[in-house]
Amino acid sequence: MRWSIPYIPHPAVAGDGENLPMKPRLSICVPSRNRQIYFQQTITHLTRNLRDDVELVLADNSDDAEPMRGFMESFAGDRRVVFLPPTGEVLSMVDNWERTMAASSGEWIVFIGDDDYVDQDLVDLLNRVQAVQPDLDAFSWQLVGYTWPFPERGKCGVFVPFETRVFKLPQTDLLKRMFTWHEAKHVPTSGFSVYHSAISRKLMERIRTLYGGRYFEHPVVDYDNAFKVICTGRSFATTGATLGVMGSCPLSNSFGIGKAKQFKEKTELFIAEAGRNFDNDFDFKFFPFSSLLGTTATIGVAQNWFKRKYKLKWKDWEANFAKACAHDTQSYPDRESFDAAQEGYRAAFKLWKNGKFLRHFKPVYVEKKPEQIVTSGFQATGVNFDQNIAGAKTPGEIFDIIRAIRPPLDTIPVEASGLKYPWEVNNPGSKAA
Repeated sequence: MRWSIPYIPHPAVAGDGENLPMKPRLSICVPSRNRQIYFQQTITHLTRNLRDDVELVLADNSDDAEPMRGFMESFAGDRRVVFLPPTGEVLSMVDNWERTMAASSGEWIVFIGDDDYVDQDLVDLLNRVQAVQPDLDAFSWQLVGYTWPFPERGKCGVFVPFETRVFKLPQTDLLKRMFTWHEAKHVPTSGFSVYHSAISRKLMERIRTLYGGRYFEHPVVDYDNAFKVICTGRSFATTGATLGVMGSCPLSNSFGIGKAKQFKEKTELFIAEAGRNFDNDFDFKFFPFSSLLGTTATIGVAQNWFKRKYKLKWKDWEANFAKACAHDTQSYPDRESFDAAQEGYRAAFKLWKNGKFLRHFKPVYVEKKPEQIVTSGFQATGVNFDQNIAGAKTPGEIFDIIRAIRPPLDTIPVEASGLKYPWEVNNPGSKAA
């Protein structure tokens, strides 16, 4: 294990120079704060894979350094591991991600949460994809969700799709999906953030050069990066294969989604630890939405910041955004939370652009009954199973089951003649989406 200095402005890894392993193909970066029990489980599962072309950069930003310090002693001889201990002062999420990225050395980078999991063997598929698309900037894959056990969890299911094909995607489509909210439910469907996607170092360095000399600027770090990757990257590819698990533990921000009180509490804590109320980065009158309203508003605030700071303009996105806000409102399971979200969003839309887009905000409350039965078995497009299967209690253990179900990565075809766009595969002879 290599101990890194707390903060470095350029990619580097502390060590003894000549005895360092060769440059890793992939750096898996895991920033963490005050969730040591989940962080430790994630590290345990990641280090089980012994391949030597993957580096693990683990950044602890906790108030108490001792739990992770003692735990990491068992990895003292593991040269794949770079551990960044607390600096002595609490870093914002932006700065913790910044130092984590700066301490990495891989040709490709992926960030995951400390309650998530990613398949390190994705490197094998990535290598084959890049062999036919040498200019590749970003590579994404299918994720499944997992809720960590807690007393009130109840029944939860996992769906693993059979789709494994590899496609290239046009930047124009990604820009449309991100910035015009095309086909958005409650979040843009564009993908390609360094959070749960692999982004090339050359693109991350280009982003650092073009956007203020930093890898990350906005506290909504995953979307901050997604905006920049999509605007700056040139070559994108994706696979339908499941290569990662998005965990949700009781201490995570995502755990509050769909629960009005919890979401508000976690958002307020998130803003406090960011060191500033980023809702007010620009004059509120231009975009009178608050992150406290919900996930869609949080992304909208970050997107408004990005467009205004870098003087980017997009047409015909407002109605789609209003529809996405309606979907977000409908995610709240109880009537009280739904009504509160609806009231907040309506007030914002009335203030925004003289209420012009309020008519597109039409949430409909549908009572959601607690699910008592989780469907298990095969469907035409994938397979369902209970999260409790085989006693699984972590994303890593769930992924062991997924790996057994999913086709082996070396059987996924990557055409030697080059990747095709989805419409070229689904409709041979078609020239446009």
